[in-house]
Amino acid sequence: MRRSLVSLFAAACASFAFAANDSQYRLDLGTEVHAGNLKVEPTITGPAGKTLRYEMRVRREGSAGSANSSQSGTVRLDSDGRGQLASNSISVTPADHYEITVRVYDQGHVVAEESTRYP
Repeated sequence: MRRSLVSLFAAACASFAFAANDSQYRLDLGTEVHAGNLKVEPTITGPAGKTLRYEMRVRREGSAGSANSSQSGTVRLDSDGRGQLASNSISVTPADHYEITVRVYDQGHVVAEESTRYP
């Protein structure tokens, strides 16, 4: 019984890993730090003409506590299969740490996901 549960769990994890990184899609967070600002300008590539939904979450942790911000929207990939998601600019301080996560969905399924931390 235990062995079959472990096998089932492993299969579910493998399915999630494939769904979260669909080979048709490539997500680039487009992060850059310049003049005390962390800029996030994500782009995605995939099948031309596809309309996708996305979520961007930014978490800041520092001596003053933590803060979360999020935004979401849709993007339609152009005839070359490229799309620009909404951008975000965050004023950064040396004492704080930031985590940025972007998820892209096609009909409710995660097809691309990227995260990064600064610093």
